[in-house]
Amino acid sequence: MNNLLKTYKLMKKLILLLLLAITFSCAEQATKIETAQAVEAPKTVGFLAGNDSISWALGSDEAIDVWAQWVEYHNSQEIDKIMALAAEKIKINGPEGEYIEGKEALKGFLEGWLTAANPKFKQQWATAVTNPNGNGMQWIHNAYMVDMTIDGEQITERHFAAVGVKDNLIQQFWIYSGKLPVSE
Repeated sequence: MNNLLKTYKLMKKLILLLLLAITFSCAEQATKIETAQAVEAPKTVGFLAGNDSISWALGSDEAIDVWAQWVEYHNSQEIDKIMALAAEKIKINGPEGEYIEGKEALKGFLEGWLTAANPKFKQQWATAVTNPNGNGMQWIHNAYMVDMTIDGEQITERHFAAVGVKDNLIQQFWIYSGKLPVSE
């Protein structure tokens, strides 16, 4: 009976040691996986014509949020809040060939355009990309509809924006527009 008790205690200790070994082994493996994932380069896609060194990786939702807020401030015509999201040297290429550079020029444009056109934006989709080897600029690609008044007529256009966001400020963007087909 004494040998049986000794064997039982020995087996109990061995099982405990085995469980501890498995636990530490799993924890060490999880740490190795997390470390490997942290240093693994992001998967990239796409190209930039004329510059083979640039490829694109998934950007951030935070950058999309900056642009979405920018658009909402246009809907509510809050020029001061729009200006707070604009970089000092902002550059904008509008859908009708407009070019705006700098915050003061932007403010002057907005004061006239928001009052005259009363634009209302309806977001459709957005995504962000970035060059992992670049300067930290996030590029938002965004499609939306905009209702506005042009020459006294209410119109709806489909727009696409390519927007550069860095340091939570809009740095530059291009707006491309398309007329909707006439409904029958």
